[in-house]
Amino acid sequence: MGLIAKLVDTPEMLVVLPILDDIFGRFSIWIFVATLLAVFSNTPMYAAVRVFSFFISMLLTYYVYTILFLGFFPKSQIILWGSISLISPFCAFVIWYSHQNKRIANILAALPIVALITEWYITGSENILLLMTYVCMIICLLICVPKEGRRRLPIILITAVMTLFFIKTGLMHFIYGELLNI
Repeated sequence: MGLIAKLVDTPEMLVVLPILDDIFGRFSIWIFVATLLAVFSNTPMYAAVRVFSFFISMLLTYYVYTILFLGFFPKSQIILWGSISLISPFCAFVIWYSHQNKRIANILAALPIVALITEWYITGSENILLLMTYVCMIICLLICVPKEGRRRLPIILITAVMTLFFIKTGLMHFIYGELLNI
């Protein structure tokens, strides 16, 4: 995925298929994949190892290609994504518990969905294809994360409340604004 992300991050691809840069150039696709890797792991420790390995291999591929073949060193981006990679094992460990049958699991299951919705909202995209991509990722998480279908409604309600809280308080704009310099 690191190579794919780098290949779609070229001027040629931006002209032909800008939706690919919108998808691979944001946090959401990586949150989505990391969440699936975590919940489909056998133990929380295995989830942490799998997600960390995914991020490190993706970043190594992406930045080695950037440095070797494109000849530049994006220091600030490497620091940002390297930092995200370092906290990813902890996040994966916690998210693994989202498919359990405990009350806290509903809140944990809502977190990646809240991240997807707020990112789409804060970046202000009106692209219908991008919106459909986010909707598909959210539906997939609602299907794959909870083991029991009856947990979906509480997860949706918690997601709605948390999303409104983050948007209305300006917290997500602060987070995404600082990370993405929006």
